[in-house]
Amino acid sequence: MGNRALIVFTDEKEEQFSPTVYLHWHGAHAIEWLRELQDLMSDRLGDIDYACARFIGICHQNIEGNLSLGVWTTPFDAPAWDAEDWAEYSHGDEGVFLINTTDFSIRNVNLGDKEWRTSTREVFV
Repeated sequence: MGNRALIVFTDEKEEQFSPTVYLHWHGAHAIEWLRELQDLMSDRLGDIDYACARFIGICHQNIEGNLSLGVWTTPFDAPAWDAEDWAEYSHGDEGVFLINTTDFSIRNVNLGDKEWRTSTREVFV
């Protein structure tokens, strides 16, 4: 069906969330593109709105045509969600990536294990 991923930007306390960015065929590129975004946003840490907008721009530059990239409103009750809720929100494949815009740490959860994995700048573990 694809290589899907959902990307959501948040603050340090996970109280505010960006719109959800949907990648249909390019989920495997999420970390690569997020690292590119981190370099771009290094002097605007904590800016959820701009991080989301610039990430969409990076995706748009790398995805041809008018498919495979979407954006929608993240549910309003997301601040109360746990890993299982985020996993259920996922479309499968690469899962959901939550990006803390204050330090660009990344958490990822998928339908398979419904547990968070975290990332550092150097490697996703």
